[in-house]
Amino acid sequence: MFKFDRLKVFLYYKNLETAKHFYRDLLRLTEYKESEHVWQYWASPDTAIGIVEDGHGYLPATEDKPVMPCLHLVPDQDIEAFYNYLKENGVKMLDEGVRKSSLFGDVFLVEDPGGYVVEFVKRPQ
Repeated sequence: MFKFDRLKVFLYYKNLETAKHFYRDLLRLTEYKESEHVWQYWASPDTAIGIVEDGHGYLPATEDKPVMPCLHLVPDQDIEAFYNYLKENGVKMLDEGVRKSSLFGDVFLVEDPGGYVVEFVKRPQ
């Protein structure tokens, strides 16, 4: 059986600067410059979101966004405070507040600058 030790998801953007601002400045993920047109944002040592400028890489940026990154907060984080922080910084909120999910715990959805839906989760302890 094959095993994997790292996961990266690459998302494609027409405006790389607004995507960089969202993942680097608002989410404060560790940034790594792969090239002039590709940046990686590390959510954990094993998980990254790569952002790719339209016209570079394997796929084009499209209006249809069939991928949804899901980021899990570490257990001691206040998801309500994080929701309010993103809302106060002008992020498009897709939920009126943090919702309770019978499967995952506390969750909310936002739309990133490229139109991708991003889910934030705080699992029950």
